[in-house]
Amino acid sequence: MTPPAEAPAASPRRVCFFGTYARNHTVTELLRQGFAGLGCAVDEVHEALWERTRDKLPDYFGSASVARLGLRYGRLSFKLAGRAYARRGPALWVAGFNGQLDAVLLRLLRWRAPLVFAPLVSITETVVEDRAIHPPGSALARAVRLLDRLSLRSADRILIDTEAHRDYLVERLGVERARIGTWYLGADPRVFRPHPPRRRGGALRVLFYGQFLPLHGVDTILAAMAALATDPAYEMTVVGTGPERRRALAALPRAAADRLRLIEWVPYEQLGELIAAADVCLGTFGTSAKAAMVIPNKVYQAAASGRALITADTPALREVFTPGVDVAACPSGDAEALVTAIQALRHDDERERLAAAALRLMAERFSSSARAAALARALGPLAGRLDGATRSAG
Repeated sequence: MTPPAEAPAASPRRVCFFGTYARNHTVTELLRQGFAGLGCAVDEVHEALWERTRDKLPDYFGSASVARLGLRYGRLSFKLAGRAYARRGPALWVAGFNGQLDAVLLRLLRWRAPLVFAPLVSITETVVEDRAIHPPGSALARAVRLLDRLSLRSADRILIDTEAHRDYLVERLGVERARIGTWYLGADPRVFRPHPPRRRGGALRVLFYGQFLPLHGVDTILAAMAALATDPAYEMTVVGTGPERRRALAALPRAAADRLRLIEWVPYEQLGELIAAADVCLGTFGTSAKAAMVIPNKVYQAAASGRALITADTPALREVFTPGVDVAACPSGDAEALVTAIQALRHDDERERLAAAALRLMAERFSSSARAAALARALGPLAGRLDGATRSAG
């Protein structure tokens, strides 16, 4: 099969997202917006695979399931290759979140345009280190580590979300630092827009939403909520599903569980209204290495919505936010500290001060034009392939 022809040098401003990446994931949408902000036309060659299962329980990562998924990917790879071959060559190929196999496939196909890989996280972090589904040294742990290494080596440029995460790729997976660009994600402005503070007085509305994953430290969150749930000064809402949900909720005292508002799921498009109805949003409080390296989407989303936020104090968080200035932070895994932080935000002035500072930060650093310019910087030498598009973004 002959590789598709390159785009003419006069208009190398089209990028093509390729593979089975999570098409509707927040990171994918933010990348689309970033490239559009650089004046690029965004094309997609996509086949659904991973997003067909919303809650990926441990069995999803078991040997039998992995074998089935591998066979499905093998069949889809022929369709992907055929569809990509029919495309006129883009300036850049992009493999996104869940795109480890996509990056390897693109390298095997030897399309001549460079490949940008934006994995968000490695598979090793997720299934070996964070969720501990496969023990280190097991056959599947070695296999996913090999896939991580192959996919990262396949890319001409790697985009990652924090400097702490960049260090991890260098130190643990052997990636050359110069090939990695850090791009802080921000929030999707279509969904997360500034909202004025809620009316003062009444119960403090505290919200957590997300999947019940080790990364999120849900045990810590629920323990703190349980300590406050019987106090009428607080209204607690928990939204989400995931592998830890049943166990975590079963461990709650009955009196506390009865006072929590539990919602299984809310569509992504409605999250902005959910946040607007709250006074305080909770981030993540996991104690794993992965938890210390990422800034969760919900942190940016609460800040962009004008709501006070409490989250774990981590090296990654401090790359963008300043505890005590635009976010309230407490130690990871410390439910008592989280209770104290929630109680401190009963004070309207303090809550509104933090929310206003976070909103200013988001407006200054994460406007559409600022995110596009930051993407151009993160692309490094590949930004030149976008020709005048990067210059128009400043």
